[in-house]
Amino acid sequence: MSRYQSLTKMCLNNWHYINEKLLRFHDNINFFTGHSGSGKSTVLDALQIVLYADSNGRNFFNKAAKEDSDRTLMEYLRGMKAVQENNEIGYLRNKNFSSTIVLEFKDTETLKYQSIGIVFDVDVQTNDINHMFFRHKGELEQGIYREDGRVLSISELKEHMKINYEAEDFYFSRTNEKFRNELYGSYFGGLHPKHFPSLFKRAIPFKMDIKLEDFVKNYICTENDIRIEDMQESVAQYTRLKRKLEDTKNEIAKLTEIEEQFNKYTVIKDQTLQYQYNLDKFEIESIERKLKVLLDKQTEYAKDIALLENSVLTLTNQLKELRKQRDQVIISIENSGYDHLERELTSLNQMLELLYGSKSNYDKVANRLQDWLKIDSLNLSVKESIERFSNYKAEPDDLKQIQSALRETKEEVQKNKDLWSAELLEIKRQYKEVSDQVDLLKNGQKAYPPYLTKAREIIAEKLNQYYKKPVQTDILADLIEVHDETWLNAVEGYMGNNKLSIVVPPEYVGQAMEIYRKLDQKLYYKVSVLDTEKVLKDVKPILTNSLAEEIVTSVDYVRAYVDSLMGSVIKCGRIDELRENKSSITADCILYQGYKLQHVNPKNYTEYAYIGRSAITRRLRQLEAKAEELDKGMQPLNNQIKEANILLGYESFKEDMDSYDKLLQEILTIPVREKQKEEYSERIKELKEKKLDEWLLKRQQLEEQITGINKLKDTGMIDLSAKNHEVENMKRQILELNEELVQKQQIFSSDGNKDEAFNRFMEAYAGRRNDIIKSILYNKIQESKEKAEEEYGALLSERENYLKSYAFRGFSLTAKDNEEYSGLLANLRSDKLSEFTEKATEQAKVAVYHFKTDFIFKVRDAIKEVMQQKEDLNRILAGLNFGKDKYKFIITKNKGEEGRFYDMFMDEDLEINPYELTGQVKNQMNLFSIHHENNYGELINELINLFMPPENSDAKALEEARANMERYADYRTYLSFDMEQLVEGMPPMRLSRMLSKNSGGEGQNPLYVALLASFAQIYRVNLKPSAKRRPTPRLVVLDEAFSKMDAEKVGSCIGLIRKLGFQAIISATNDKIQNYVENVDKTFVFANPNKNRISIQEFERKEFGELLTSESGSDA
Repeated sequence: MSRYQSLTKMCLNNWHYINEKLLRFHDNINFFTGHSGSGKSTVLDALQIVLYADSNGRNFFNKAAKEDSDRTLMEYLRGMKAVQENNEIGYLRNKNFSSTIVLEFKDTETLKYQSIGIVFDVDVQTNDINHMFFRHKGELEQGIYREDGRVLSISELKEHMKINYEAEDFYFSRTNEKFRNELYGSYFGGLHPKHFPSLFKRAIPFKMDIKLEDFVKNYICTENDIRIEDMQESVAQYTRLKRKLEDTKNEIAKLTEIEEQFNKYTVIKDQTLQYQYNLDKFEIESIERKLKVLLDKQTEYAKDIALLENSVLTLTNQLKELRKQRDQVIISIENSGYDHLERELTSLNQMLELLYGSKSNYDKVANRLQDWLKIDSLNLSVKESIERFSNYKAEPDDLKQIQSALRETKEEVQKNKDLWSAELLEIKRQYKEVSDQVDLLKNGQKAYPPYLTKAREIIAEKLNQYYKKPVQTDILADLIEVHDETWLNAVEGYMGNNKLSIVVPPEYVGQAMEIYRKLDQKLYYKVSVLDTEKVLKDVKPILTNSLAEEIVTSVDYVRAYVDSLMGSVIKCGRIDELRENKSSITADCILYQGYKLQHVNPKNYTEYAYIGRSAITRRLRQLEAKAEELDKGMQPLNNQIKEANILLGYESFKEDMDSYDKLLQEILTIPVREKQKEEYSERIKELKEKKLDEWLLKRQQLEEQITGINKLKDTGMIDLSAKNHEVENMKRQILELNEELVQKQQIFSSDGNKDEAFNRFMEAYAGRRNDIIKSILYNKIQESKEKAEEEYGALLSERENYLKSYAFRGFSLTAKDNEEYSGLLANLRSDKLSEFTEKATEQAKVAVYHFKTDFIFKVRDAIKEVMQQKEDLNRILAGLNFGKDKYKFIITKNKGEEGRFYDMFMDEDLEINPYELTGQVKNQMNLFSIHHENNYGELINELINLFMPPENSDAKALEEARANMERYADYRTYLSFDMEQLVEGMPPMRLSRMLSKNSGGEGQNPLYVALLASFAQIYRVNLKPSAKRRPTPRLVVLDEAFSKMDAEKVGSCIGLIRKLGFQAIISATNDKIQNYVENVDKTFVFANPNKNRISIQEFERKEFGELLTSESGSDA
């Protein structure tokens, strides 16, 4: 047997449910057994932490037992108990502590030992974990890394090693990768730091439900480490340059479109400026012409104003002389007294007019007071006072007596009217109620109280809604008839309000009562609902000759209620018979009940009679008689109210007494003032008969002359004012025109070329009116501006489209000039385009070089390596027989879509230096025109594009792109994997087609053969002994390894493990123990009965066989 490193011991301190344990392993086949959950995975996970130099364990903890396990390092270290019902987590270790896992290996040739392990320090308060990997020469420490009953901490262990070992005999590190490289490279004979952990992790929870192709791909062919980022940068740089080149061309195209559109806009804008120049010059010349006209007109108006001023002065002098003459005549008239008399007479006439108006108002009041003289009830003295008032002889006492008497009389009449009106209103209300009931009765309806009909409607509607169908809802009086009308009044009177009960069938009465309970108590307290269900259950026999015998009904529950109510009331013909019964009644409604005799309320069988069909006819007769009686009672009241209204319309004499007295005194002065008027008129007549008429005529003539001259003067003044106003307007207009002219001349800049265009325009429109020419220019300017706006809008659209892609330029969107855009266009055309073209050409070569060296060659090398690995494995498998079978790995070009890239990777023509090539940009992504590029250029382009991350994508798209890159960066993507079964005398058979048909142990055989062959390759089992290197381990760990095999197959598999020289740890539950016990060298029995302490017992083959034999004997 060749030399290897044998796992001899394992030390566990404070690991899960193990406080302290030392395991001793056999050099060959070790067997872990026990119930599920007994702790087998706990030991295997500890073993893996050290072998992988992985202090986390997240990717392999408990995977052998449960694929989706989420067990953590802290749970292992502190010994987490099962989660309690209250979701609280408990731990075995609740104080700060340390843990150690140490493996002891022996060189099978030199018999020298090495110990490799890890120590953890745990702070339970903060849940912090510190760790350190270590290795030291020799066997495990005798104290198994404990002192004084506790585990050594990191610092204590370091100090211990420094004291007890030479510097070259120990090593420790807190860094996983550093310790792993030291472990695999220096001590484990150069194990591959990636391939070994990958295979070992997959082998432990070995799954049989995997496709053969995936098995070979994942277990036999390890992943390659191609960093796509190494070649992505150069490809990305080329892509960026190419995009920059394309972008530059696009930018030049967009800038060219902007410049062309700007030129169109400039032409229209210049045209607009010429039209504006024409208009400005035309307006200046128009203003100058207007100024000349106004100045000429101003000179003419100055002459007119001088003539008018002379004329007005002459008329003013004439008026002065005439007014002097008129004033002398007026003085003469005033000295005669005529004017004074005229004024006094005028004033007296005005006074008389007012007095006669007051007399008219007084007479109207007196006439209206005459109506009161016809009222007999009015006191005679009051009537005499009214007479004196009418004859203008009333004294203040008369006025007071009239006013007081009229007020008291009207108040009495108003009081009586209010009483009559109230009485009439009540009669009308009763009449309306009677009329409404008559109308209902004539329509065949009983005049039930409104609250009753409303309650019945509500209950019926709610029942219909509840039961989703109509429910019969009646009033009791409608369901019964009286057999003999002799007893009708007695029945009506005795039943009283009971006959108005609401009745529904028994099956609905419960819900009906619930509805009634929710009705407004204030509105419906008089309403009742008959419990038809209960009364029907409580039927009692009636007495002979009872009032109930008179009732006829077809409804059983109504019959039951009537019998209950009146079945014990006996009908009697005489008063003396009444006392012979406990409850009795006569036809004329005398009731004996409760040891007392009384009349039944008549309203119950008159106004409130509702029973039977004849109730309508009886009630109609009663109501019509009452309506006639009420109508007769209204007429006298109407007459009395009418008479009261007439009297209340008489004069009220409400004014203040002083006003009536003052009015009377003024009327009495009228004769005196009439006499005075006659005297003034006589004196004026006498004055006119003297020389006064001549003076009056002279005054009139002078007034007429003055008036005439005044008119002439006023006309002259108006004309003069108008002329002066016009001159002022002219001055203002001249000032405004001069200001406007100066303003226009200041902003107007004469241009010879534009003047020529202006002259041509004016010649073209010679003979047209100025306003027409101006209108033409305005229209042309407007049209030109609109066209310019359109072109400017198109320019903005071009610029906006440009800036969407090139916002970083920071150019103005609305600039009226195009300097920024034109300058950039010139710059891009002259320099940037050629610069980017040259850079893209050079970078294409760099990108291709990196793509080949960083990707294509690495994939090619990986494929070559796996092909060589396949040959090595097949050489190992050629020497192994599994019964009569042998196996062989088959790795070929992928039969799927990805296989089309295989020949590109493996073509020998790929060896080309791209720096020796030349070419244009448009051909660079085709890469080369050589033989290889002719065949695979498109595929290379496709792969390059696959490794470029998409631009402007969301996280999901980037993740998908990333996954796609990783798939195509894996050399296994381009290969297909299979195995062949070789049976002597038969053609080879592909296992991928066979295994799907055979799910038993036979189907697992080739997978185990392939797995063990992979371990043989990883451990370099076939390396020549002469090769100078440290020996590798030969440890293989398999959990539930042969679950579907019988004992014979298990023996064959374990025999193959022995033949290959592996040291194995095989794990299985104890129900399969018989399949293993004869084939293993040492057995470890695990138990964890209380789920908080793991026990492990070790048995050599002989010991365990004897134990099983003795147990079998005792069972027998």
